[in-house]
Amino acid sequence: MGQLPAINRVLDFIEAAALLVWQALKITAEVFWRFVGWLWSELKIRLPFARALAARHLNNPATLIEDVALLVLGLYVLFGLIGYGLVYQARSESRFAENLSILYPLPAARVNHGYIWDHQYLERLRFLTTFAKQAPANAKPPTDHQLRTQLMDELIQEKVIVAEAEKLKVSVTSQELMAAYAEQKKQTPDFEKKLKQLYGMSPSQFQDILANQLLKAKVENNQIIRVHVRHILVTTPQAAAAAESALKGGTSFADAAKQFSQDAQTKDKGGDLGIWAKGELAAQIAQNFEDAAFSLPVNQLSDPIQTKFGYHIIQVTEKTGEKPLSFNDWYIAALKSYSIKTYIPL
Repeated sequence: MGQLPAINRVLDFIEAAALLVWQALKITAEVFWRFVGWLWSELKIRLPFARALAARHLNNPATLIEDVALLVLGLYVLFGLIGYGLVYQARSESRFAENLSILYPLPAARVNHGYIWDHQYLERLRFLTTFAKQAPANAKPPTDHQLRTQLMDELIQEKVIVAEAEKLKVSVTSQELMAAYAEQKKQTPDFEKKLKQLYGMSPSQFQDILANQLLKAKVENNQIIRVHVRHILVTTPQAAAAAESALKGGTSFADAAKQFSQDAQTKDKGGDLGIWAKGELAAQIAQNFEDAAFSLPVNQLSDPIQTKFGYHIIQVTEKTGEKPLSFNDWYIAALKSYSIKTYIPL
């Protein structure tokens, strides 16, 4: 849930594996033939081992396959040790370290019994670093420690969201993902080109991140109380009384908004302000506005509410979710039930 289709992960693995296997084979062939030549020219007389090895292969050619297999296994172990040193000791962010981490099960963090793998961490870190390097000269880019810490927090949150989504039995379908991706492309000209330029990110990599964002929104909508609000904004108590009288007299809210509201952005849309979670209306409008919105029964009209913008008559058309919390408060509470351990140095 909230993840790329399995085929994309398999293709990413095959691509990285093929590159490393090809590099390993080239190194193996070069080392092997140099080793054979050195043995043949320098050690065939001096060391009995050389003659024994040659005799072993001549008498039983199958042993050559065994020895090459042992050499490849040794190289695999060697590359694994190199990867471990690059990731955990040197804190390397190179593409070589990233590709190595695809072939080896190197964990970046653990959330309960689920792991965030190091190749996922390094890939996302590369996106952030690529973007940060293009910041304006007068901007202060985040430090490497800040980037790493921010990314780890995001990946842990994604893992928690996936676990919570499983509990709630919600998921993101491929149709929903493709529709959201099409909307992104529609809103931004040359979207895929800009993805590559700004982040070094492919469309499939972006879809993976987008799927997590969609899943987070589904979990939030399921858990956090959200209200769909519309309002009529006027500047005087007299205008508020007139709008209230019209509503009580049978005028629809949409028609009253067009007639009375001074909010140019919403009056022709029936006063629709959209959907809000706890804390958002207080930040954008006023605390008393939010308190009224979350306490009103659905479809009931409020009394006029005074804010710095004027006087509002509001109506809540829909409520979803269960918990009257902000997302951050809900997440902090949910996080307490998870066992989290990080392995990669930040």
